[in-house]
Amino acid sequence: MNRLHEKLNQGEAARGVWTMLPSVESARMIAQLPVDWMLIDGEHAPIDDLTLARIVGSIANANGPAAIVRVAENSIAAIKRALDVGAAGVLVPMVNSADEAKMAVKAAKFPPQGERSFGSPFAPLAFKLSGPEYLAQANQETLLIIQAESKTALENIEEILAVPGVDMVLIGPADLSISLRLPLDFSEANTGLEQAIETILKAAKRAGIPAGIYCPDGATAARRIAQGFQLVNVAGDIPAMLGGIRQQLEASL
Repeated sequence: MNRLHEKLNQGEAARGVWTMLPSVESARMIAQLPVDWMLIDGEHAPIDDLTLARIVGSIANANGPAAIVRVAENSIAAIKRALDVGAAGVLVPMVNSADEAKMAVKAAKFPPQGERSFGSPFAPLAFKLSGPEYLAQANQETLLIIQAESKTALENIEEILAVPGVDMVLIGPADLSISLRLPLDFSEANTGLEQAIETILKAAKRAGIPAGIYCPDGATAARRIAQGFQLVNVAGDIPAMLGGIRQQLEASL
């Protein structure tokens, strides 16, 4: 059991970093920090299959953060590729109904819970398990996280989170705001968004599963942890890099 699982099982907050750079080297360096997880964004970042495999491998070998992959779509092919290279979990975007949640479970879990096929040597290696050991433990050890980020998902959230095999929900506040025709303002002043977020958080608690949310910075992450969210990113690799350079540039003027 990795550090991410331990914290989630104990009801503690797990802090991570959202990565979009298609760079094995930067991922390896971030993995040395005391973060609980790293998300590799395969939906909105230019990360191909080979680069994804190498990034996941570099994180898994760090014996530190769990590697979570946001797949490009809710499909058997996309989810299988992420898990077969050794990801500790997948984040499936735009899950808007119970049927779509069932599709994700079907792709992410081995029988009898789902219909994931077995054959990759890389996934067991990432977990330091034999093939049979990985097959026996994968349904419990790999996380299926569905992303709630639309008005439709908000309306169907109780049914979505009632689907067996869904391990966690993560809120995408940007797309949720857009879908609700609200401004892209992640502060407490955006009361419409805050109400929607609270609705999803309460639904997750009733379903008995952890909830996560994308955070633009560490201060927002601290506020979300205080609300009851367990999976929060404290930074993104690109904003952190640009922010650090900008700060040093301004200091030189």
